[in-house]
Amino acid sequence: MNTIEAAKGQWAKIFAHYGLPPITGRKHFKGKCPLCERKGKFRIDDKNGLGTWICTCDSGTGFQLLEKTQGKSFKVLADEVDTLLGNHRENIAPKPQTKDTSIAGFRDRIIKCYSNLKSLKDTSAAKYLHNRGIYELPSEQVKFCDKQPVKHNPNSFQAIWSLATDSKGQLCYLHRTYLEGDKKARLSLVKRMDALQEDNYLEYASSVAIRMFPVASTLGIAEGLETALSCKQIYGVNTWSTMNAGHMAKFVAPKGVKHLIVFADNDWSATGEAAAYECARKNLVANNDIEKVSVRWPDLNDFNDLLTQGCDARERVFIRKQREAA
Repeated sequence: MNTIEAAKGQWAKIFAHYGLPPITGRKHFKGKCPLCERKGKFRIDDKNGLGTWICTCDSGTGFQLLEKTQGKSFKVLADEVDTLLGNHRENIAPKPQTKDTSIAGFRDRIIKCYSNLKSLKDTSAAKYLHNRGIYELPSEQVKFCDKQPVKHNPNSFQAIWSLATDSKGQLCYLHRTYLEGDKKARLSLVKRMDALQEDNYLEYASSVAIRMFPVASTLGIAEGLETALSCKQIYGVNTWSTMNAGHMAKFVAPKGVKHLIVFADNDWSATGEAAAYECARKNLVANNDIEKVSVRWPDLNDFNDLLTQGCDARERVFIRKQREAA
């Protein structure tokens, strides 16, 4: 039997042999991660009997953990595990999976691909934004993919690729807007968001946003990418996209920002405004440099409608109490 098959159901014994943490399932190991040494962040769930593990620093299979912690090749480890388990196999050592299907592997592929993409300037994506009244293009975290494959669709597409990071600078999501030339793609799903971290990391990630412009003393946030760019166009304020209302509600401005402007969507469900006010409340009591939070919303649906069609915008301003008293 090959070593990987023989190891299924035996990972508790294997990990114990190498002095590694036990299988914990969905619970986190109370001790230190054997890689980054952070406490309470590491767990081994042993999915599909592969000894799989997850930490905020990395994730992978049991053999990948052995390689990282023992400093040995897969072949050497396979021989040791076979001896430990009393497994007899062919003379040819089995090979590990050639394609890393973990989140970490996917993230590495995205980073490599993103590094080869070009900026939006002089592309069909720039023309698409121009058609929507947007001429202030992102300076960071957004690029153009001129050949974007779509599963089960033979047509030619392009895409705007945007990277969303958290307050620690860790990559959290890849956001894509699919295009056909300078128009939105004729697809059932025009926008897609892919996770670049494990769920247990994303659950606690703070201030997730597409940071398209540098931090400034006055900073804006909006839900959609095009809405954020519209706000930059209209008000001249560096504005980030939180991608959705959920991330907006949890956003806390970084140090150095004194005035946060929350640009809310005016949707019938009130989701956008509710998220904006929750964001305002959170920042007014946060340990940051915020002195003032403004919540703005247009009479039409969003600020791109305001930019292209024209309408009034409303505003409420909140001042941090202790700063006001001082």
